[in-house]
Amino acid sequence: MQTKLLFKFFQPKSPLQGFTLTENLVSLIVLSITLTAMLPAFMNFGLQNAKNRQLTGATSVANSVMNDLRRQSMNELDAKLGKTVLTNLPEQNGNKYQADQYICTKGSTLNPDNPNGTCSTTVGENDFARQILIEVKAPHNPNETIYRVQTVFSRLRS
Repeated sequence: MQTKLLFKFFQPKSPLQGFTLTENLVSLIVLSITLTAMLPAFMNFGLQNAKNRQLTGATSVANSVMNDLRRQSMNELDAKLGKTVLTNLPEQNGNKYQADQYICTKGSTLNPDNPNGTCSTTVGENDFARQILIEVKAPHNPNETIYRVQTVFSRLRS
């Protein structure tokens, strides 16, 4: 008789019985603990994705500005010496960017940390190069630089 009772406990439940309230509560607690542990990771992934989209748009804007400058002659670049704020840039990834463009002569070293203090706009007789710095600002915070690119253009022929 003891063996019959023992085997009765190990028999599967009939499909009509379902789960008990305790089993349901335990599974809900395990699910809530798992979701609570994963929520910060999902939030972090979302923020990182937004930053990457913003950086991609800023890179595209800087590339567009550099390509426009490459098409210009040295005299056209000389007309734009100093700082120029570019606001009519094409929209990228749904964001409207602003860029600060610095064009300086070779007489000084263009310092990206403080371009206003070191940008020389005096053209000498043998100045065949122009230092160019493009700083793309965040769409919703024009005080925050999110992308910066610097190069030197030179004139090979006079």
